[in-house]
Amino acid sequence: MRMQKLSGSAFAAFLLTLPSFGFAQAILTISTPEQSASFTLEELLEMPQTTVVTKNDYVDHPAAFQGPLLRAILETFEIDRHADLNMIALNDFNSTVPAADAFDYDVILAVLRDGEGMTVRNKGPIWVIYPMDEHPELRDDAYNNRLVWQLKEISVE
Repeated sequence: MRMQKLSGSAFAAFLLTLPSFGFAQAILTISTPEQSASFTLEELLEMPQTTVVTKNDYVDHPAAFQGPLLRAILETFEIDRHADLNMIALNDFNSTVPAADAFDYDVILAVLRDGEGMTVRNKGPIWVIYPMDEHPELRDDAYNNRLVWQLKEISVE
């Protein structure tokens, strides 16, 4: 058998011709002192979904955001309403969010905006969304700082 060397660009071109195996990649990690779990987009979409139609300081018009309730995820991990959640974005921006917000309001981990997945460029794949149009008290800078986009991790300590 005769072997030939492939240049880097030829090898890259070859790899692009291979079929995609669709391996699901974890996009969210939730960790507490007792446990940690990671979720793929598919797993987040399989959870019961809530739609919040709202606008905020970062969108020009009301949009329909869809995703699992943050409260449901916190309950799964037995995270108390008195806990603080460290929300960490892909760019390492972080915001401390009281878990009570999730129990007092329908805060969602939005994975769809107007029925479409959100790219990193468009604040995805996960954007923490508050129902601001339903609760005028949420239209405040304190809550705007909790609208973490490109969310990658929720850490509870």
